[in-house]
Amino acid sequence: MTRSTLFLLLALGALSGCAGYGHHAGMHDGMQMGSGQMMGDGQMMGDGMMAAQGSGMMGDGAMMMDPAMFHQGVLAAQGGKTLYRFDKDSAGSGNSVCNDACAAKWPPFMAPPAGQARGDFGIVTRDDHRRQWSYKGWPLYFWSGDQKPGDMLGDNFNGVWHVIKP
Repeated sequence: MTRSTLFLLLALGALSGCAGYGHHAGMHDGMQMGSGQMMGDGQMMGDGMMAAQGSGMMGDGAMMMDPAMFHQGVLAAQGGKTLYRFDKDSAGSGNSVCNDACAAKWPPFMAPPAGQARGDFGIVTRDDHRRQWSYKGWPLYFWSGDQKPGDMLGDNFNGVWHVIKP
């Protein structure tokens, strides 16, 4: 093996390790990206959304991958934060009824400006005209009581909030 080949392999390994770290390191901290915090003003971008730039975004900023996936039997944002649906929303209505104080406790899973619907994932428009991810027409939310990836403390909360199972 030549010295330049060895260097190239080491450089590629280091880059792939950094790419994996950037994707997973944003598990919790990524929830506070954007112009606001996860709780409070609801400006949250989804877990890893910003980390996906460069590897999961097309040149025009459109998403090339799904914003969430099933993890431990429930739908979770990248990084493992559990996603919920709200019975008072109407699947396919194109909007969310959880606003203001509700959204402070149940932060919406916000879509980036260039995010595009793909497969079962769509985008609904909130009352404040911001964009929120949906799954099979149901707007998606996080529960402020979930502290770490894999927590599902909001499941069946008041009988109207539910994790999403395949």
